[in-house]
Amino acid sequence: MVLVAVMFAVFGLIFVLGGRLSSVLDALFGSLQKVFLALPIVPWLRNFLWGGVLQGILAGVSVALPYIVPFYIILSFLENSGYLARMAFLTDAIMHRMGLHGKAFIPIILGFGCNVPAVLGTRIMERDRDRFIAGVLATLVPCSARTVVILGLVGAFMGFWPALSLYIISLIIVFIVGRVLNRFIPGTNPGLIMEMPKLKWPPLRITFKQTWFRLKDFVVFAFPIIAAGSIVLYVVDKLGWLIPLTTWAAPFTQGVLGLPPVALVVLIFGVLRKELALIMLATLMHTSQFGTVMTPQQMYVFALIVMLYIPCVSTIAALKREFGNRRAALVSVGEVVLALVLGALVNWGWNLVSLMR
Repeated sequence: MVLVAVMFAVFGLIFVLGGRLSSVLDALFGSLQKVFLALPIVPWLRNFLWGGVLQGILAGVSVALPYIVPFYIILSFLENSGYLARMAFLTDAIMHRMGLHGKAFIPIILGFGCNVPAVLGTRIMERDRDRFIAGVLATLVPCSARTVVILGLVGAFMGFWPALSLYIISLIIVFIVGRVLNRFIPGTNPGLIMEMPKLKWPPLRITFKQTWFRLKDFVVFAFPIIAAGSIVLYVVDKLGWLIPLTTWAAPFTQGVLGLPPVALVVLIFGVLRKELALIMLATLMHTSQFGTVMTPQQMYVFALIVMLYIPCVSTIAALKREFGNRRAALVSVGEVVLALVLGALVNWGWNLVSLMR
């Protein structure tokens, strides 16, 4: 019960802090847009700078950072307090149901921060079988980038409980996939021998240093991609290529998944980094107020698919490094199929419930 309470409190705190900070930044940047568009600049250059560069970067700041910053602070706090190791003991019985022991929970919980160190962290497991199963399960955990999509879309415009339900779905899928892999990759359940560290109040200097180290990776790596992605989308749109592409994909994105036509484009960008899916969506929709351009059904299905579909390129590289090309490709394709099937089922189920009302 304590573990559940801790996880619930962490989620709630990120939801509240991230939501409030996002609202403040969104209002600030809305005022900035009016000022920028009023500047005496050549129209084509002004439109390019705003629509092709600044809009994507500001969307990244207002949508992504408000949720990433508190998440990294809390994760660093739990790591340095010694509580993560205790989680391994608390979850040992559950992990045995998937043919693993409690130590496998450590890379899985690290996956909430980033799937890359989570996959690499499976090296603490003694057997290749256990490492592979733990690695697959770690990629199914909503990382901080996917947390941005869940909370920045579903949490911000549908509420706390719909967002929480996505995390519950994720944990259920992790358990089911673990059981299936345990069945098809048989092996004995090993025992758990692990040192239990004492709980302590972590030094704030170390906590904030780790937070900045993780945040710097996002700023240095993600923002150039966001800027480049925004420019690419702007150019593609101005050349008239975007409409034919979205029209070609519409029978599946709209007909099967019930998503806006541009969903295919932003999901492709999401392979680079998952939060890019939401940021590029804001760029193409020309607003971060998604509740005005998407229905709750579309927001929920979109967040569900982003939460589960193909790992980002960095995670795929980590899977390839640890488990080889074949198994990395198998995991990637399997998760794409899983995400699309579940997305379609939720969309159809939502439509059915709506018709029955």
